[in-house]
Amino acid sequence: MRGFDSRHPLQARSGRRSQVVRQSSAKAPPPVRFWASPPIIALVAAFLATALAGPLIGVGQLDAASGAQIRLTNARSDLDELLRIQLDEETALRGYVSTKNPLFLDTQDLPTAFDERARALEDRLRPAAIPGANGTVEEMRRYHAQWEREVKRPLLADPSSPNAAQEQAEGKFITDQMSRDARTLRDQLTNESRRVEQTLRRRINATVAISAGIITVFAIAALWYAIGRATAMARLVQGQILVDALQRTLRVNGQRPPRTQMGYAYASATREALIGGDVLDAWRPNPERGWFLIADASGKGVEAARHAAFAQYAIRALAAGADDPADVVTRFNTLFIDTFESDDPTVFVVLFLGVFDARTQTLRYASAGHGTAYVRRGTLTERLPPTGPIVGLGPGEDYATETVPLAVGDIVLLATDGLGEARSTEGEMLGEERVAALLRDAPSDPQALCDLLVAAADAYSGGVQDDLAIIALRVVQEEESASAEFSPIGESASA
Repeated sequence: MRGFDSRHPLQARSGRRSQVVRQSSAKAPPPVRFWASPPIIALVAAFLATALAGPLIGVGQLDAASGAQIRLTNARSDLDELLRIQLDEETALRGYVSTKNPLFLDTQDLPTAFDERARALEDRLRPAAIPGANGTVEEMRRYHAQWEREVKRPLLADPSSPNAAQEQAEGKFITDQMSRDARTLRDQLTNESRRVEQTLRRRINATVAISAGIITVFAIAALWYAIGRATAMARLVQGQILVDALQRTLRVNGQRPPRTQMGYAYASATREALIGGDVLDAWRPNPERGWFLIADASGKGVEAARHAAFAQYAIRALAAGADDPADVVTRFNTLFIDTFESDDPTVFVVLFLGVFDARTQTLRYASAGHGTAYVRRGTLTERLPPTGPIVGLGPGEDYATETVPLAVGDIVLLATDGLGEARSTEGEMLGEERVAALLRDAPSDPQALCDLLVAAADAYSGGVQDDLAIIALRVVQEEESASAEFSPIGESASA
C-alpha cells in the first residue's frame, strides 16, 4: 500500500563474541612424500574420473529436476493468478451492485484474461502429464462461464433486481466450487513436486554412492539447509510473537456505555496469532453518554489488523467532543482514504458507530454498510439498516444519523459478517434470517447471547472461517456498580 511502511522499527540485535586463535609452538611435521607408481596413478585417475563424472551426472539430473520444478512453480503461479482474476471480477461486481457506480466495471476485460490464463495453465500442465489436471482446469473454466452467464450478466443488467441477493449467493456457491477445484489442482501439483523431489533424491543417492567427494558435498549442503531452515523457523516464531504482542498493545481497553449490560465475543481466522480485521470498542466521554463501535476491515491477518487498529484509534479521536455519529464517519472516510491512498476497491472498512444517551434512553447511530445490526424488544426484532456506503469507496460520501428510542430490557446486537456469512459444508450461508431467529429466542443476558451466537456459527460452519466480532448491549434501569472496563482481546467476558 502506497505511503505506508509495513516494517516495524524494532530490529533484533545479535551480540558479537570475539574468538582468540592460538597458534602452536610445536614444529611442523615433515612433508609427506608421495611415491608415484602405476597402481597409485591408476587409482588417482579412477578417483578423478569418478569425481568428475559424478558431478556431471548430478548436474544433468539436477537440471532435469529443476526444469520440472520450474514448470510446476509456474503452474502454481498461473493457478493463483486465475483465482485472483476471478476475485477481481467478483469484487468489481459486488462494488457495482452495492453502489451502482460504473467505475467498478473497468475490469470488463477480465473474462478474456481468465480464459487466456486458463489456456496458459493447461499448456504448462501438459508436459507434466498429471492425470486429471487439465480436466480440473477445464471444469474451472466451465464454472467461470456459468458464473458469468447466471450471476454477473443478470446483475449487470439489473443491479437492483429483487433477486440480486439470491443471485450473489448462487455466485458464491459457484466460486466455492472453483475454489475446491483449485485446491484439488494445487494438491496435485504439490504431489507431483514431491514425486520429482523423491526421484531426484534416489538418483542422487545412486550417484553419490560411487563418489565420496559428492557424499561430503551433499552432507555439507544438507547441514547448511537444516541450519538455515531452523534459523528461518525461529525468526518466523519470533515474528509471530512480536505481531501478537503488538496487536495486544494496540488494542486499548474500553468502557461499556452507562446504564447497560454488555457482552461481546471476538475470534480471528488467523491461526498464527490472535489478530484479525474485526474490531469492537466502547468508551464513555462522560457519565451519561457512551460510544460503541464495531468494524470489519477487508482481508485477513496482519494487513486487516492494521486497518482495524487505525479505525479504532482514528474514530476515538474524531469522536472526542463530537455528538453526531454521521459526522464522525464522514470525516473518518476522508481520513482513511487520505492515509492509505489506495485505489484498490478491495480495501475498505464496514462499520457501525453508535452513541447511547442514558438520560433520554436513545441510540443515535451511523452505519457504513454494516449488515448485522438489530434491536430486540421483548420477542420482536427490528433491523437497524445502513445509513451510508462502506468506508473507503471514495471521498465525499454522505452518511446519515438515525435515532432509535430504547426501553429498559431492550437489547442492541451488532456482529460482523463472520456471523451471517458462516457457511455450511454445502456452501449455504447462515444468513440474516437465522441470525434474527437466534436473537429472538436467545437469553436476555448479553454475554450468554454472544456465546450462543458464536457456538451457533461454529456448529454451522465447523469452525471460524472469517474474523468475527459481536457486541450485545442491554439497557438496564440503574447503573451497575461493577467496573465498566473491558478488554475485547483474548476471550469473551461480560462487562
